[in-house]
Amino acid sequence: MAFFQGGHFTEAATGFRAILKRDPRNFEALHFAGLASSELGYLEEGVTLIRRALAINPRHVSARNNLGTALIRLGRYEEALSSLDRAVAMDPKAANAHHNRGLALMRLKRLDQAIAAYDRAIELRPDNAGIHNDRACALIEKSRPKDALVSCETALRLHPDWPPYLVNMSVILGELERPAEALVVAEKALRIKPDEAVALIMRAKALLALGRPAEGLAAADAALKIDPGYVQGHLWRSASLIKLSQPEAALMAAETARKLAPYYPAAHTDYGLALSSLNRLEEALDCYDQALKLQPDEKETLWSRALALLALGRFEEGWLAYEYRNLRHKTLAARKYPKPLWGGKEPLQDQRLYIYWEQGLGDTIQFARYARLAAAAGARVSLSIQGPLLRLFKDFDPTIKIIGQNEEPDEFDLHCPLLTLPLAFGTRLDTIPAWENGYLRAPAEEAARWAQRLPAGRRRIGLVWSGSQGHANDSNRSIRLAKLLSLLQGGDVWVSLQKEVREADRAALEASGLLDFSADLADFADTAALISALDLVITVDTSVAHLAGALGKPTWLMLPFAPDFRWLLEREDSPWYPKMRLFRQQRAGDWEGVIERIGAALKAGSPG
Repeated sequence: MAFFQGGHFTEAATGFRAILKRDPRNFEALHFAGLASSELGYLEEGVTLIRRALAINPRHVSARNNLGTALIRLGRYEEALSSLDRAVAMDPKAANAHHNRGLALMRLKRLDQAIAAYDRAIELRPDNAGIHNDRACALIEKSRPKDALVSCETALRLHPDWPPYLVNMSVILGELERPAEALVVAEKALRIKPDEAVALIMRAKALLALGRPAEGLAAADAALKIDPGYVQGHLWRSASLIKLSQPEAALMAAETARKLAPYYPAAHTDYGLALSSLNRLEEALDCYDQALKLQPDEKETLWSRALALLALGRFEEGWLAYEYRNLRHKTLAARKYPKPLWGGKEPLQDQRLYIYWEQGLGDTIQFARYARLAAAAGARVSLSIQGPLLRLFKDFDPTIKIIGQNEEPDEFDLHCPLLTLPLAFGTRLDTIPAWENGYLRAPAEEAARWAQRLPAGRRRIGLVWSGSQGHANDSNRSIRLAKLLSLLQGGDVWVSLQKEVREADRAALEASGLLDFSADLADFADTAALISALDLVITVDTSVAHLAGALGKPTWLMLPFAPDFRWLLEREDSPWYPKMRLFRQQRAGDWEGVIERIGAALKAGSPG
């Protein structure tokens, strides 16, 4: 027993076996020989010995609990749960048995029961940090990150600076979309335990979310140096390489993960994402289907599958699959109201329909057109939009009531999130509602003032080269301004439509000769008025692209090799915006080719 309690399990096992040679039915020797064997990794032998002990004393609660623990480690969760159920039946105050029941139930994906088991264990042992941490893990799996945060904070208060708890805290903060904090916590764990591979992966994940993919790649590579077979290391390596416009290398990394873990759904999903980054979308769909066979309700896989279908123009399947965004906490889709959600079946004549924004400003601009279709079908429409768009939409349609992002109509009969409307109206590629001259208008007086303010006699071209740094695909869609300066040499009037200028672009902006009116652009109505006075807008994929398109302004859109779903594949026009022309990268990261083709088009004359 002294050897066992001191952690010298080989010597302890030898001693217990010597006792058993003399006394084969010695309960304590059988029990602790089983525990020592389990600690040494001989789990089957450990289970056999503990079962022999329980045959002698079947009501020994600790032995029942320890049998359950060994069976959990063997992956025999139903057997483990049966043993642990007997333990808590014999002693309802056995906190360890309730805790281990929670672990077995978690492995069986019976999360509500697992949380209940942890709650009972915490009632009995509120000072046990491990129970609070495991409860946090169950809550994360239940997509309850806010509750998980409370449990993890309690675990760290009870056992400060313990690396596994810090790693778990980093996971939770990542789920709550607080990557800067997640990074701080992961790095704290690494200062305490530099070879903690999981902490390195949490660091990689946070860095990617913060738009720092090169550092994310380095963190994933560091994790793989510690453990070359670490599947998550290969998956986050793949994700980093996609952001760095290296899709072929990303595909190789994801393929390695898939070979290492063929039954791990995320390995198939991430292989599909790498294929998607190469525009091999049909193959990507096969991967997503494989992942969904293994885990049918995996929300990120369902989301990725929907985006692939839409990018392929398979709208009938795609819009339906896009409804899975309701499962993601990262999107604000269908809200819960006592009134029915409109899905296209009920007639709209004389119905009060409440339509509400759900994603980015560009999405609202693009899909607000469907509110007009609803009004034309006889509905009395209230449309909720984000604050920066309110003045722009003031004269959108006299039959549609525009309300703020946090407002609701006093009464309505039906409701619908904005991006469900394409499904509700049965949108196909050939039935996209589009207007040659757009469907938004800038404030007329402001547009006239800009027309007077800008130099006359030359083409007036608006330019946007970067979007929000917080956008998931910003590293691929945004361009450094310095790369575009060659376009500005043709004698045209160039106007910056950039609201926010990054520090890395400031020197290029000052040297460019671009007219910069960012101080005058308080909202989208201001930007729309300026765009109305231009001949052409050249932009990367941001909300300004949608604004220019919705205004019916000739727009040239610079797209990464693997574009957002709404721009489809290969074509040079957009069915959403008749006056838009698409300039696509021919290979990942090839902005030079895009800029060269735009330069040639500018020299050819007409902006259309």
